[in-house]
Amino acid sequence: MWIEPKELLLPSTFWIAEMYSRYFVLQKRRGHGESRGFGSMLVGTYDSVWNTKPAPYRIVHRTPSSEVSYEIAIGITQDEIAKDWEWLQANLFNVLNEMENEDEVTNFTICKIKSLYTQNNQDETGETADFKVMTSQFRQTFKMPEEERLVNSYSATYVKNKIPRQGQLYISLNHVCFYSYMLGHEVKRIIRFAELEDISRNANTIYLKTTNNMTYNFTLIFNAGEAHLLIEQLNKMAIQQLIQDPESPVVDHDPSNFARLGAKSSKKPVLLRDLTARQKSEEFRIYFRLPQTEIIDGKIKANIWTPYSKRFNAGYIYLSPNFFCFRSDVKDLVSVVIPMKTIKSVEKKDDGQQRFDNQIVIITSENVPFMFAQIVDREVLISKITDLLSRIHVPVSRERAKYDISWSKQTALMNTFKTQFSSEIIRNQEEKMVRWEAHFRDFGRGIGMFRTTDVINLIVEGIPDQLRQEIWLIFSGAIHDKEMNPGLYEDLVEKAACIKDCFAHDEIDRDLPRSLPEHPAFQSTDGIGALRRVLQAYALRNPQVGYCQAMNIVSSVFLLFCDEENAFWMLASLCENLLPDYYKDKVVGAQIDQGVLNELVETHLADLHEHLEQLGVIKMISISWFLTIFMSVISYESSLHILDCFFYEGAKIIFMVALQIIEWNRDKLLKCQDDGEAMLVLQNYLEGIYNPDYQVPPSTDKRKMERSQTQTVQTLIHEAYTKFGEELTQQRIEELRNKHRRLTMRQFDIDNEKTVVKAYLQNPYFDRNELHMLLTIIREEKHALKSMQQQQKAQCSLSETPQLLHHQSPTRVPNDPVPGGSNGRYEAYWVNYEVFHTLFTELTPWRKCVSVDLGEKLFRLTDKKGTGYLDFGQLINALGLVCSSKSMEKLKLLYVLHLPPLLSKAEIERSRRPRPRTKDDAEEAFEAEDFFDDDASESMEALPSPSDHQFDADDYALISATQHLHNLAGISGNTFMDLSRNTPNLSLNSNTSSLAQRNSTFYVDLPAAALPDLGAARMTPPPGATAGAASASAAAAAAADKMLLNVETISNFSQISDLVAATRLERADSNATDSRSLGSLGYLLDQPDEGASGSHQTIPHLRKENFQLLWRSIIEIMGCVQDEEMRMAYENLLELGNSNIKKEPSLESFTQLNLGGSGDEQPDSNGNPTTPAAEHSSTTRLFVALEEELRQASGKPSSSRGSSSSSTNTSEAWHISINQFIATVLTVNTIVQGFQTPIQITEQVEQLQKKRRKCLSTNY
Repeated sequence: MWIEPKELLLPSTFWIAEMYSRYFVLQKRRGHGESRGFGSMLVGTYDSVWNTKPAPYRIVHRTPSSEVSYEIAIGITQDEIAKDWEWLQANLFNVLNEMENEDEVTNFTICKIKSLYTQNNQDETGETADFKVMTSQFRQTFKMPEEERLVNSYSATYVKNKIPRQGQLYISLNHVCFYSYMLGHEVKRIIRFAELEDISRNANTIYLKTTNNMTYNFTLIFNAGEAHLLIEQLNKMAIQQLIQDPESPVVDHDPSNFARLGAKSSKKPVLLRDLTARQKSEEFRIYFRLPQTEIIDGKIKANIWTPYSKRFNAGYIYLSPNFFCFRSDVKDLVSVVIPMKTIKSVEKKDDGQQRFDNQIVIITSENVPFMFAQIVDREVLISKITDLLSRIHVPVSRERAKYDISWSKQTALMNTFKTQFSSEIIRNQEEKMVRWEAHFRDFGRGIGMFRTTDVINLIVEGIPDQLRQEIWLIFSGAIHDKEMNPGLYEDLVEKAACIKDCFAHDEIDRDLPRSLPEHPAFQSTDGIGALRRVLQAYALRNPQVGYCQAMNIVSSVFLLFCDEENAFWMLASLCENLLPDYYKDKVVGAQIDQGVLNELVETHLADLHEHLEQLGVIKMISISWFLTIFMSVISYESSLHILDCFFYEGAKIIFMVALQIIEWNRDKLLKCQDDGEAMLVLQNYLEGIYNPDYQVPPSTDKRKMERSQTQTVQTLIHEAYTKFGEELTQQRIEELRNKHRRLTMRQFDIDNEKTVVKAYLQNPYFDRNELHMLLTIIREEKHALKSMQQQQKAQCSLSETPQLLHHQSPTRVPNDPVPGGSNGRYEAYWVNYEVFHTLFTELTPWRKCVSVDLGEKLFRLTDKKGTGYLDFGQLINALGLVCSSKSMEKLKLLYVLHLPPLLSKAEIERSRRPRPRTKDDAEEAFEAEDFFDDDASESMEALPSPSDHQFDADDYALISATQHLHNLAGISGNTFMDLSRNTPNLSLNSNTSSLAQRNSTFYVDLPAAALPDLGAARMTPPPGATAGAASASAAAAAAADKMLLNVETISNFSQISDLVAATRLERADSNATDSRSLGSLGYLLDQPDEGASGSHQTIPHLRKENFQLLWRSIIEIMGCVQDEEMRMAYENLLELGNSNIKKEPSLESFTQLNLGGSGDEQPDSNGNPTTPAAEHSSTTRLFVALEEELRQASGKPSSSRGSSSSSTNTSEAWHISINQFIATVLTVNTIVQGFQTPIQITEQVEQLQKKRRKCLSTNY
C-alpha cells in the first residue's frame, strides 16, 4: 500500500532488512512471524507502551550519502508488500540508476510515490494508511469479521488486580476491545456494548460494568472525554437496536446518511466523524423539533437581529438539508426555525455602519426578513445555502389508488360539540387571545416565529382553544412531518379500512368506548369514527408499535382541538419523537423513564426515596402517569394545561410535575404503611387538581361532584418550573435515560430468567443457580452469534453440519408440555444448532470425543419436531443427562447416538470422496427411521427427509428401495399407495391421516408386540458379572433379529411381504405405548427418572463398524486411556457380535410369511418372543394373488417357497444389542466411574465466559 512519503530520522533498530536495492530497502518489523525471543519481546513491549504498532512490512527509500530516509509503502502481509516491490523493480530501478544526482533521485521518487498514493486512494473510503493498518491489526488480534468496523483506538492502561497494563483500547461498532503485550504476556479483553450495565468516568479513567458483574477500568491520558462519549453513544445504539429487534443485536451504520456537503478534511477516522455527526444531528433534531430524517450539515458562529428588542444576539446558525436554524448562546433567549423551501432570497448587506460585519439578509416567502451579522465565514455560508436550495425537494400530493370506501375528514370536534363555558371563562379566553395576538405581532407567527422566553410564559398561562391546533403542531414538530408526506394519511386510512381480521383493529375497537367517555364528542359516531381512523392509520404506518393502550386517550384529546389529519400527525410525533419507545411492546420507554423518575426522587427528595422504594410506589404510579401524560389521573380540563407545556418542553415537564406532586404529599406518604395507602393518598390529591380558567359544566357523577379541590394546575406547573426547571435539563434527562435504558433491559432479562427458572425448577439435573447460569450464557451466546457468525463459520470446522429444514419461524405445537405456556419470554431462550453446539462443546465432558460430533447427533436427536431449535426444557434434558451421574442412561444415550442414520457410512469410513449411496444404507435407514419416528409429526425432520423432493432420490436408501420394489412390481409408487389406502387390512394406522403425514411408502413401523422390550427394565450389573453373563443376552437379541426387516437384501417382489408384515402390525390404538420410534430417547431425555417400570420400545442393534466407532468415542471420553479391563470388555463384545451372526432364510413367496401379530403371544422363559403359526390374512392373500399374476405376465415359473433369493454376508450380519453392550460395559469399573462423575456446569459456564472475555480459542 503506497503512502504519503514520511521522513525517517531515527535508525531502523526495530526493523530487519529483507530485500535490498541501490535506493530502496524492504524491511520487516522485528518479531513479526518469529518465535518470541528476547528481542521480539522488547519490540512488542515498546510498541504496546508507546502506541507505535506500525505495519509489519514497509519499503524505505534512501540514498547512500543521505542520513534521511523516506517510508513510501507499507504492507500487512508479505504478498502485499511484495507487489509494491515488484512495481518498483519494473518501473523505477532502471530509471533511477540512470540519474547522477541523488537529490534528483529523491525528488523524482517522492513525486512518483505521491502520484501513486493519490491515484490509489481516489476510490477509497478516505481513511489514512495508518488507520487501515490499525483496522487490520484489530481484526487479526480479536478475530473480528470484515463487517465489524473499527471506529477509533486510544492508548490506554488497563488496571487489573492493581497491576497496570499499557496497551491499546479499540472501539468498534459493537465491541470495546483492549490489547496489551508486556514482555511476552498478552492481555486481550472483548466487551460487547449490548452487555454493558454501567458506564461512568472519573477524570481520565473510564469504568465499565457488564451484566455478568465484571468490571473494567481503563485510564486514558489523552482523549478520555471523547472515548467516554463514544462508548456511551455506541452503547445507546446497541440497546436501541436490542429494543427494536432482540434477535439481531448487531449495530450497523450507513455512512451515506451522514455525508456532509463540502466537509472539511480531518485526520479523524471517517466512521468517528460520522458518529459525531449522528450524535449532533440527534441533539439538533430534539432541540428544534425536526423530522428524524434531518442530518445536520454544519454550524457557523453568527449574530441574529431581533426586531422586538432592537439588538443583535450572539449564537450559531445550523444548516440541514431542509432547515435553516438559529440558537442563541444564552439559554432560551431566542431561537428560529426557517424551512429551506420558504427562503426566497439570500443577500449580502454591505452598506450602513455595519458594512464590515459580514451581514446577510434572508427573506422568506412571506416577505419576513431575517438579518445575520458577524458571520465567521460568510462566503461559505452563502455557498452552502445556495447548494442546499438547489437540492431542495418540495413533496407534492401524488395520485393515489382509489378504494371503495366513503369517508370525510373530521374537523376539530370542539367546533361541533361546543362546551358551554361561563361568561368569566369566555372573557378569560378572550384576554389570552389578545396577549397571543400581540405576541404574534412582535415575534412573528407560524414556523418562523422568534421563539423566546416570552412564548414559554404564554404557554404556561395557557393556550386559547382557538390556537391549540396551531401551537401544538408547530412546537411538537408534527407540522413538518405532515408537509413532507402530503396525502399519506388518506392513503393509510383507506388501506387500513380494507384490512380484515387484524388483531390491532380488534384492540382499537375494544378501547374506543373508553376514550374520554365523559365528553359528548366520543358518545357520537363522528368522534368514534374519527378516532378509529386515526388509530388504525397509525397502526398501519408503524407496525412495530401498532396499537397500545393509552394511545386512544391522547388521540381523543388531539381530535377535540385538531382536525383528523393533524391529530394523526400529532400522534405520530408523540410516539416517534417526543416519547420514543413508550408505546412499544412492554412499554419500554415508559419503564426507562420510570427509572429516571426514581433516580430524580433519590436526588431531590432523598428522605422520601427510601420509603417509596420499600413501598414500591414509583413503579405503580409512573406508567399510568407517563403513558397518558397525566390525562388518566388528572381531570381533562387540568391535564390540557400540562399538555400545552409538554409540546414545548417535551418529557421534561412530566418529570417536573411528578416530582412536585410527590413533594407536596411528602408528609402523608411518609406515614403510609403499604402501597395501597400511598396510592390512595396520591389518587385523592390528583383528583382534586382543578383548572379555574377552564371549568367545564359540573358532572352528574356524584363521585366527581364530591371531590375536594386540592390545588390549581397553574400553581402546580409554576412551582414545578421554579423548583426543578433549572436543574432538570434535556441533557440531564438524556444522560439518565441512557443509564436506565441499560438497567431496564437488564431487568427485563432478570425477570424473564426468574419466570423461566421457576417453570423448570423441578428438573432432575440443575438447581436454581445453575439454571440462571445456563440462561445467562444462552443469552450471551445468542447475542454474540450474529456479530461473530462469519468468524465462527470460517474457524469452526464441524464434522457434518445438520441439514436443517427451512422454516419460517419456530412455532410450538399447541399440546406441547411447556411449563408456564408458550410466549416470547420462553422463545427468547430457544437455541439453534450453532448455540447448542457451542454449549455442548464447552460445558459437557463429551467434548473430548473427536471421532464423532456428538453435539450434532444429540441436537438432531432432541429436535424431534425438526424446527431447527431446541426449547429450554429440551436443552436441560440433553445437557443435563450428559453432565449428570446417571451412568446407565448416559451409556444408553451414547449407544443411540451411534445408530444410523445419525451416524452415517460417510462418517464411519471418514472418506473425503463423495460416494453414491449403496443398498447397505437401506437397512440402516429403514431400521433407524422406524426407531426415530415418534409419530408422523415428530419424525427426524432435522435430517433431510426421504420424502422431501428437494433432495436427490438416489441419495437416500429408503427412496432407492421404494423405486426398486415398484419397478419389480411393475406399478408406480402412487399405485402402491392406493393399494394401501383401499385395502382395509393394509391400514398403516387407525388414524386415516397418518399415511398422508408420512408421505412415503416405506415409513413403516416395527411391530411393538412382536419385538422383545429389550430396554424396558433398568439394568444393573450383578455382582461378579462376566462376559459370559453378557453372552446370555445374545439369545434375546438373536431372536429379535428375526423380525428386523432387511431392505438391503430385497431382490424380488416376493420379499415385499416382510414390509407388509411390519405394516400390518402397526399400532392400532393411538393411546398404546409408543414403541416404534424414539421412545428410548424420550425415556432418556424427557423422562430420565422413569424406566425401571415403564415399558419402552426395542432399540435397534448396532453393526460392527458403528460399534467400533462407539468404543472409540468411549475411549476418547475417558481421556484416550484404555486399561486391561476395557480391552477385555471390547473383546467380549466382539465375541458376542460374532455369536449373533445367523443366516436368515429369504422368503420367496408371501404365503411363507408368518404374520401372527395378534399381540397375545408371551415370550418364552428366556425372554424371546414366540411366533406361532397363523392363518393367512386377507392382506397376505391379496399379495399372493398379485405376485402370481405378475409372474405369469412375465413368463416366470413359480419358485419353491423354501428357496432363498440371496445369501447374507456374515460380516454384515455382525451385531450387538443394547442389552449386551450395557451389561458388558457396566462390568468395567473405569467406565462406570468415569460416567458416574457429574460435571459442575457453573464452573464450565464461568470458564466459557472467561474465554469470551479474553478472546481465547475454543475447543472446536
